[in-house]
Amino acid sequence: MTRELEPLLAAHLERHARRIFRIACGLGRRRDADDIVQTLYARWWRRMTDEPGFVLPETHVELFVCVRRAALDAIAKETRHRAKERAVPDASPWTESPEDSLHAFERLEWILSHLPEPYADALRASLSAGRNQDAVVAHELGLTPATFTTRLFKARRAAEELASFFDRLPLSEADLMAALRYGGKPRWEVARERGLTLEQLTARASAAVASLEKSRKVAS
Repeated sequence: MTRELEPLLAAHLERHARRIFRIACGLGRRRDADDIVQTLYARWWRRMTDEPGFVLPETHVELFVCVRRAALDAIAKETRHRAKERAVPDASPWTESPEDSLHAFERLEWILSHLPEPYADALRASLSAGRNQDAVVAHELGLTPATFTTRLFKARRAAEELASFFDRLPLSEADLMAALRYGGKPRWEVARERGLTLEQLTARASAAVASLEKSRKVAS
Protein backbone atom coordinates (compact mmCIF):
# COMPACT_ATOMS: atom_id res chain seq x y z
CA MET A 1 0.00 0.00 0.00
CA THR A 2 1.41 3.42 -0.89
CA ARG A 3 1.99 6.02 1.79
CA GLU A 4 -0.76 8.18 0.27
CA LEU A 5 -3.40 5.44 0.55
CA GLU A 6 -2.43 4.24 4.01
CA PRO A 7 -4.05 7.08 6.03
CA LEU A 8 -7.20 7.03 3.85
CA LEU A 9 -7.83 3.36 4.50
CA ALA A 10 -6.86 3.64 8.17
CA ALA A 11 -9.32 6.49 8.68
CA HIS A 12 -12.08 4.52 6.93
CA LEU A 13 -11.31 1.52 9.12
CA GLU A 14 -11.64 3.68 12.22
CA ARG A 15 -15.00 5.08 11.07
CA HIS A 16 -16.66 1.97 9.71
CA ALA A 17 -15.06 -1.32 10.83
CA ARG A 18 -17.41 -1.72 13.80
CA ARG A 19 -20.43 -0.96 11.61
CA ILE A 20 -19.32 -3.51 9.01
CA PHE A 21 -18.93 -6.08 11.78
CA ARG A 22 -22.49 -5.37 12.98
CA ILE A 23 -23.91 -5.72 9.47
CA ALA A 24 -22.21 -9.09 9.05
CA CYS A 25 -23.65 -10.26 12.38
CA GLY A 26 -27.07 -9.01 11.38
CA LEU A 27 -26.87 -11.07 8.21
CA GLY A 28 -26.22 -14.21 10.25
CA ARG A 29 -22.42 -14.27 9.83
CA ARG A 30 -21.31 -13.64 13.41
CA ARG A 31 -18.83 -16.51 13.37
CA ASP A 32 -16.86 -15.00 10.47
CA ALA A 33 -17.69 -11.30 10.84
CA ASP A 34 -14.04 -10.47 11.55
CA ASP A 35 -12.99 -12.32 8.40
CA ILE A 36 -15.54 -10.37 6.36
CA VAL A 37 -14.14 -7.08 7.66
CA GLN A 38 -10.61 -8.17 6.70
CA THR A 39 -11.76 -9.42 3.30
CA LEU A 40 -13.46 -6.15 2.45
CA TYR A 41 -10.50 -4.00 3.42
CA ALA A 42 -8.16 -6.24 1.42
CA ARG A 43 -10.44 -5.84 -1.60
CA TRP A 44 -10.64 -2.08 -1.16
CA TRP A 45 -6.87 -1.81 -0.80
CA ARG A 46 -6.41 -3.66 -4.12
CA ARG A 47 -8.98 -1.46 -5.83
CA MET A 48 -7.41 1.72 -4.47
CA THR A 49 -4.01 0.67 -5.79
CA ASP A 50 -5.31 -0.60 -9.15
CA GLU A 51 -8.02 2.03 -9.76
CA PRO A 52 -6.89 5.55 -8.82
CA GLY A 53 -10.46 6.84 -9.12
CA PHE A 54 -11.96 4.29 -6.74
CA VAL A 55 -13.93 5.85 -3.86
CA LEU A 56 -14.37 3.96 -0.61
CA PRO A 57 -18.02 3.27 0.33
CA GLU A 58 -19.30 5.60 3.02
CA THR A 59 -23.09 5.44 3.21
CA HIS A 60 -25.04 2.85 5.17
CA VAL A 61 -26.56 1.42 1.98
CA GLU A 62 -23.19 1.15 0.20
CA LEU A 63 -21.65 -0.63 3.18
CA PHE A 64 -24.64 -2.97 3.43
CA VAL A 65 -24.27 -3.97 -0.24
CA CYS A 66 -20.52 -4.60 0.17
CA VAL A 67 -20.97 -6.76 3.26
CA ARG A 68 -23.77 -8.70 1.60
CA ARG A 69 -21.51 -9.54 -1.35
CA ALA A 70 -18.69 -10.64 0.92
CA ALA A 71 -21.06 -12.77 2.98
CA LEU A 72 -22.45 -14.44 -0.14
CA ASP A 73 -18.88 -15.25 -1.20
CA ALA A 74 -18.31 -16.81 2.24
CA ILE A 75 -21.45 -18.90 1.89
CA ALA A 76 -20.39 -20.09 -1.56
CA LYS A 77 -16.99 -21.08 -0.18
CA GLU A 78 -18.64 -22.97 2.68
CA THR A 79 -20.92 -24.76 0.24
CA ARG A 80 -17.97 -25.95 -1.85
CA HIS A 81 -16.09 -27.03 1.28
CA ARG A 82 -19.08 -28.91 2.62
CA ALA A 83 -19.51 -30.74 -0.68
CA LYS A 84 -15.94 -32.01 -0.29
CA GLU A 85 -16.49 -32.97 3.35
CA ARG A 86 -19.52 -35.08 2.48
CA ALA A 87 -17.15 -37.50 0.79
CA VAL A 88 -14.99 -37.78 3.91
CA PRO A 89 -16.11 -40.34 6.56
CA ASP A 90 -16.71 -39.01 10.09
CA ALA A 91 -16.49 -35.37 9.03
CA SER A 92 -17.43 -32.94 11.79
CA PRO A 93 -21.02 -31.71 11.48
CA TRP A 94 -21.71 -28.05 10.72
CA THR A 95 -23.60 -26.11 13.33
CA GLU A 96 -25.04 -23.78 10.68
CA SER A 97 -25.51 -25.05 7.15
CA PRO A 98 -24.53 -22.93 4.13
CA GLU A 99 -27.92 -23.84 2.65
CA ASP A 100 -29.67 -22.20 5.61
CA SER A 101 -27.51 -19.10 5.30
CA LEU A 102 -28.17 -18.90 1.58
CA HIS A 103 -31.91 -19.26 2.16
CA ALA A 104 -31.83 -16.37 4.63
CA PHE A 105 -30.02 -14.23 2.08
CA GLU A 106 -32.44 -15.16 -0.70
CA ARG A 107 -35.36 -14.35 1.56
CA LEU A 108 -33.97 -10.92 2.44
CA GLU A 109 -33.10 -10.16 -1.18
CA TRP A 110 -36.61 -11.16 -2.30
CA ILE A 111 -38.22 -8.93 0.31
CA LEU A 112 -36.04 -5.93 -0.57
CA SER A 113 -36.67 -6.41 -4.29
CA HIS A 114 -40.45 -6.31 -3.80
CA LEU A 115 -40.57 -3.34 -1.45
CA PRO A 116 -41.24 0.10 -2.93
CA GLU A 117 -37.83 1.71 -3.44
CA PRO A 118 -38.13 4.32 -0.64
CA TYR A 119 -39.05 1.57 1.82
CA ALA A 120 -36.22 -0.68 0.61
CA ASP A 121 -33.68 2.13 0.98
CA ALA A 122 -34.90 2.91 4.49
CA LEU A 123 -34.74 -0.74 5.53
CA ARG A 124 -31.26 -1.28 4.07
CA ALA A 125 -29.96 1.82 5.80
CA SER A 126 -31.54 0.79 9.10
CA LEU A 127 -30.14 -2.74 8.89
CA SER A 128 -26.64 -1.42 8.31
CA ALA A 129 -26.74 1.43 10.82
CA GLY A 130 -28.21 -0.41 13.78
CA ARG A 131 -30.44 1.01 16.47
CA ASN A 132 -30.31 4.57 17.75
CA GLN A 133 -28.94 5.88 14.44
CA ASP A 134 -32.17 7.17 12.92
CA ALA A 135 -31.05 10.81 12.83
CA VAL A 136 -27.79 9.92 11.05
CA VAL A 137 -29.54 7.70 8.51
CA ALA A 138 -32.27 10.28 7.92
CA HIS A 139 -29.65 12.92 7.12
CA GLU A 140 -27.91 10.50 4.77
CA LEU A 141 -31.16 9.85 2.90
CA GLY A 142 -32.11 13.52 2.83
CA LEU A 143 -35.09 13.08 5.17
CA THR A 144 -36.17 14.56 8.46
CA PRO A 145 -35.89 12.14 11.41
CA ALA A 146 -39.69 12.09 11.73
CA THR A 147 -40.16 11.24 8.04
CA PHE A 148 -37.52 8.52 8.20
CA THR A 149 -39.04 6.99 11.34
CA THR A 150 -42.47 6.88 9.69
CA ARG A 151 -41.06 5.40 6.50
CA LEU A 152 -39.07 2.79 8.39
CA PHE A 153 -42.14 1.76 10.39
CA LYS A 154 -44.10 1.25 7.17
CA ALA A 155 -41.16 -0.56 5.58
CA ARG A 156 -40.93 -3.01 8.48
CA ARG A 157 -44.66 -3.69 8.39
CA ALA A 158 -44.49 -4.30 4.65
CA ALA A 159 -41.42 -6.52 5.06
CA GLU A 160 -43.25 -8.65 7.62
CA GLU A 161 -46.11 -9.20 5.19
CA LEU A 162 -43.75 -9.98 2.33
CA ALA A 163 -41.91 -12.45 4.57
CA SER A 164 -45.20 -14.27 5.17
CA PHE A 165 -45.72 -14.48 1.40
CA PHE A 166 -42.21 -15.88 0.87
CA ASP A 167 -42.43 -18.38 3.73
CA ARG A 168 -45.96 -19.67 3.19
CA LEU A 169 -46.65 -19.56 -0.55
CA PRO A 170 -45.11 -21.07 -3.67
CA LEU A 171 -42.74 -18.51 -5.16
CA SER A 172 -44.98 -17.76 -8.16
CA GLU A 173 -47.90 -16.99 -5.84
CA ALA A 174 -45.66 -15.00 -3.50
CA ASP A 175 -44.53 -12.90 -6.46
CA LEU A 176 -48.13 -12.35 -7.48
CA MET A 177 -49.22 -11.23 -4.01
CA ALA A 178 -46.19 -8.96 -3.69
CA ALA A 179 -46.99 -7.34 -7.03
CA LEU A 180 -50.60 -6.77 -6.04
CA ARG A 181 -49.75 -5.34 -2.61
CA TYR A 182 -46.60 -3.35 -3.31
CA GLY A 183 -45.99 -3.21 -7.05
CA GLY A 184 -47.87 0.05 -7.52
CA LYS A 185 -49.61 -1.17 -10.68
CA PRO A 186 -53.33 -1.64 -11.35
CA ARG A 187 -54.66 -5.19 -11.26
CA TRP A 188 -55.29 -5.27 -15.01
CA GLU A 189 -51.61 -4.49 -15.67
CA VAL A 190 -50.44 -7.15 -13.23
CA ALA A 191 -52.76 -9.63 -14.98
CA ARG A 192 -51.49 -8.65 -18.43
CA GLU A 193 -47.83 -9.02 -17.41
CA ARG A 194 -48.57 -12.56 -16.28
CA GLY A 195 -50.71 -13.53 -19.23
CA LEU A 196 -53.84 -13.80 -17.10
CA THR A 197 -57.37 -12.50 -17.35
CA LEU A 198 -58.66 -10.41 -14.49
CA GLU A 199 -60.86 -13.32 -13.46
CA GLN A 200 -57.88 -15.68 -13.36
CA LEU A 201 -55.85 -13.14 -11.42
CA THR A 202 -58.64 -12.70 -8.88
CA ALA A 203 -59.03 -16.45 -8.48
CA ARG A 204 -55.30 -16.98 -7.89
CA ALA A 205 -55.11 -14.09 -5.44
CA SER A 206 -58.12 -15.40 -3.53
CA ALA A 207 -56.57 -18.86 -3.35
CA ALA A 208 -53.30 -17.37 -2.09
CA VAL A 209 -55.12 -15.39 0.60
CA ALA A 210 -56.98 -18.51 1.69
CA SER A 211 -53.70 -20.43 1.88
CA LEU A 212 -52.14 -17.68 4.00
CA GLU A 213 -55.09 -17.65 6.37
CA LYS A 214 -54.95 -21.43 6.74
CA SER A 215 -51.22 -21.41 7.48
CA ARG A 216 -51.67 -18.66 10.07
CA LYS A 217 -54.35 -20.67 11.86
CA VAL A 218 -52.13 -23.75 11.88
CA ALA A 219 -49.20 -21.69 13.24
CA SER A 220 -51.33 -20.23 16.01
